[in-house]
Amino acid sequence: MKSIKEMSLGQIALLSLLCLLLLITVFSSFYTIKSTERGVLSTFGKISPNVIEDGLHVKIPFIQTVKKVNIQQKKFDGKENSYTRDVQTSEVQYTINYDLVRENVNNLIRNVGDDYHNRVVVPFIRSAMKEAFGNFAATEIVENRDAVRREIENTLRRTLDSNYFLNIQFQLVDIDFDDDFENAIKEKQVAEQQALKAKNVTIQIEEQAKQTKIRAEADAEAIRIKAKALESNPKLVEYEAVQKWDGKMPTYMMGNSLPLINLK
Repeated sequence: MKSIKEMSLGQIALLSLLCLLLLITVFSSFYTIKSTERGVLSTFGKISPNVIEDGLHVKIPFIQTVKKVNIQQKKFDGKENSYTRDVQTSEVQYTINYDLVRENVNNLIRNVGDDYHNRVVVPFIRSAMKEAFGNFAATEIVENRDAVRREIENTLRRTLDSNYFLNIQFQLVDIDFDDDFENAIKEKQVAEQQALKAKNVTIQIEEQAKQTKIRAEADAEAIRIKAKALESNPKLVEYEAVQKWDGKMPTYMMGNSLPLINLK
């Protein structure tokens, strides 16, 4: 075997290349999967039936490849147009969250591919929203927004393949109706508020009238009782006069009038 000194430059370059390839081969044989990932191993394009868990693993260089799939909760924002039961158009912004079934990500990649959200989830969202919005009139959606949201969410949980997706949560971020319809809704709300205010004023007036009537009836009853008492006891008049007298004799007296008080 020749020593390095005896080798030509071409031979040294070839040996260096072989060493480099060997190092690349050795290092490419090892790979790691994070705790937030799962690995999908394929051999000559054929996907393995087993999902690779987190940790350090070995594969055959140039023959096997590993796809790392993030298994953290997914969150996607989207926008769809839907028609209500009374044929009002609406542009709906939404947010959907879901988890992947970790032990089945290999089959998801094999059967659906990497773009599973756009290929599977979005069409089901579109279908669920059209169905839910079609069950409500526009005014009902404005007044019962959460009921619409729950209906969409329940439909997605029922129809999306539970072998791949779970913990589905759906939120309606914004519902934008036609400008004419939204103006009509605002006018209706203003009219309802004004009607409620007028009703409250009417109730207040009626209550005040009731109180005035009660006071008048009480005063009338007091007068009736007092009149009956005077009728049955004339000396009560003198008694009341004494109660009201301030102890001073009048300065002037008209004619032969005398005080009601009997000094005896």
